Amino acid sequence: MKRLLRQLLFGGIAGNALTVDLGLAVLRITAGLVLCLLSRGILFRPEGWGPPPWFVENVAALGLPAPAGLAWVALLSEFAGGLLMVVGLLTRPAALLNALTTGVAAFGHHQDPLRDGLSALAFCAMTSVVAVAGPGRFSLDALARWWGPPRARPSP
Repeated sequence: MKRLLRQLLFGGIAGNALTVDLGLAVLRITAGLVLCLLSRGILFRPEGWGPPPWFVENVAALGLPAPAGLAWVALLSEFAGGLLMVVGLLTRPAALLNALTTGVAAFGHHQDPLRDGLSALAFCAMTSVVAVAGPGRFSLDALARWWGPPRARPSP
């Protein structure tokens, strides 16, 4: 169970080619940085920080329970999760939460995901790839795997 949890939190596909890991790093860093920058403008405003009323109203329009709480979760997942994706720490959980958040935005909030929700749909796709493939070798998660306890070798 501990090994499975470690793999889910810090794991990735072992044995990737260098070009695959470079591609994952570019995708992970770009998606995380843009998510972080976009949500920063909504989360931190001159009149205060937190979800603005219009954002909470948009979440409430989806019919989800506790719209103020879910608005906080959505913005913090994009901001803090974006930062975690940039450095590659707890990448899979951060990417999964962002995939869910942007998926709800693409298919729940926008009437036509291919027209007015295209950016949310693109972020959903990018973060889904990172959640499935993992962060690659150029991440703090890879360092956590490397510094982990030595694995027992099977006896011959």
